Amino acid sequence: DRCLEPMSEGPCSEYALLWYFHPRSGECRPFVYGGCGGNANRFSSREECQSLCR
Repeated sequence: DRCLEPMSEGPCSEYALLWYFHPRSGECRPFVYGGCGGNANRFSSREECQSLCR
């Protein structure tokens, strides 16, 4: 389940503000994504995160 994967910025340095689901709190939180690598627990908006991970 992508919503349970740990937040991962990835190794690159593009610095895009995205959202990830924090399973312990049950919240979608913002984070800075590097633009490559990482995992599937990243969303373009809080709304997208909440609709898939609540």
